Amino acid sequence: MILGYIAYIGTDIQFTRLTDKDRRLGLIFLHVYDIPYADLSAYEGIIITNFVEEAFLLENQTILKRYLDQGGVIFSQVENSLPWLPGCGKWVRSPIPIKDREFHYTEPVHQLFQGIDLYDLNYKKGVKGFLTRGYFDRIPLNAEVLLTDQDKQPVLYIDRHTTKGVIIAGAGTALYGYGIQENSTKYLSGQILSYIREQAQKSRKGAKK
Repeated sequence: MILGYIAYIGTDIQFTRLTDKDRRLGLIFLHVYDIPYADLSAYEGIIITNFVEEAFLLENQTILKRYLDQGGVIFSQVENSLPWLPGCGKWVRSPIPIKDREFHYTEPVHQLFQGIDLYDLNYKKGVKGFLTRGYFDRIPLNAEVLLTDQDKQPVLYIDRHTTKGVIIAGAGTALYGYGIQENSTKYLSGQILSYIREQAQKSRKGAKK
């Protein structure tokens, strides 16, 4: 049962086009340049892909901030270089060679990754380097870190304190759509959407108080 629609923001290129399955799961494509004209409150959550113009997001940061302060949930997969996402630091390329870099869950493993084998997250068909090649240079105070590399650099975090909503930020991590049918990551996209909707229900109740 779909509880609400989730906007999938990007530019209209091959890498951001939704499948029929995505649409059945409640995703609606929203072109990044349509943000000023859209009613974001209609969406329980927003996924922002890495295929966006950050300068435009910066120009419209008050729209995103207003959405968050209404209890919205934003899952950013952007390699941030500009301060459009509240509290988020900059993306930094890791000096660790791709072949040597490893990602680790923080303990206890977050529900987003429940049942997802860490090997499957690190390797896609035996090859490394697909998840992300960087990390955040800083994260918000009291943020919950979910994923790091072996140098303990933050790769994915949740921020419930900077705004009245929930920010899930991945350092260029294309986690939605990352999974493949051959291994445990096939469950990842569904778990991401379920978590966004769950957090939206809780966050919006809190924002109304």
